[in-house]
Amino acid sequence: MVKILLSDRRFNIDKRRLKTLVEMVMEEESANNKVINIIYCADKLIKDLNARYLNRKLITDVLAFELEDTDNGDFLGEIYVNLQQAGRQALENGVSYREEVGRLTVHGILHLLGYSDGDKENRRKMWTRQESYLDRWKK
Repeated sequence: MVKILLSDRRFNIDKRRLKTLVEMVMEEESANNKVINIIYCADKLIKDLNARYLNRKLITDVLAFELEDTDNGDFLGEIYVNLQQAGRQALENGVSYREEVGRLTVHGILHLLGYSDGDKENRRKMWTRQESYLDRWKK
C-alpha cells in the first residue's frame, strides 16, 4: 500500500500517475505487500530533515527513511521528494518535471528496498534498474 502526500500546495503532481509507478516498482521488487509513505515537499522541509536526521545542512533531492513500526511489520518507510530540486534538476538535465519527479520517487523506493549508490558498481546497478522502471512508466 502506498500513501502519497503533498506537503506544499504550491506544487502540482499527478498522484494517480505516480501511484502507478510506485505500484509497478513495488510489485516487480516483490514488495507489493509493504506499506510506504511518499511525501512530496519543498526545499525547506528537506533541508530541515537533512540537518535533523543526517546532520547535513544542505538541500537534497530525495531522502529515504527506513522506519520500524512494531505494530505493522509490513511498513517499509518514508520517502521525501523535493519538488523544487526536481524542477531544477529537470532543467539541468533537459527532461520533463514529471520525469524527474518519477526518477526521484523510484530512487527513494530502491533505497528503502536495500539498493545502494555508495560506490561505482552499486550506483550503476541501481541507476540501471531505476531508469528501466522510469522508461516503462513514461510510455
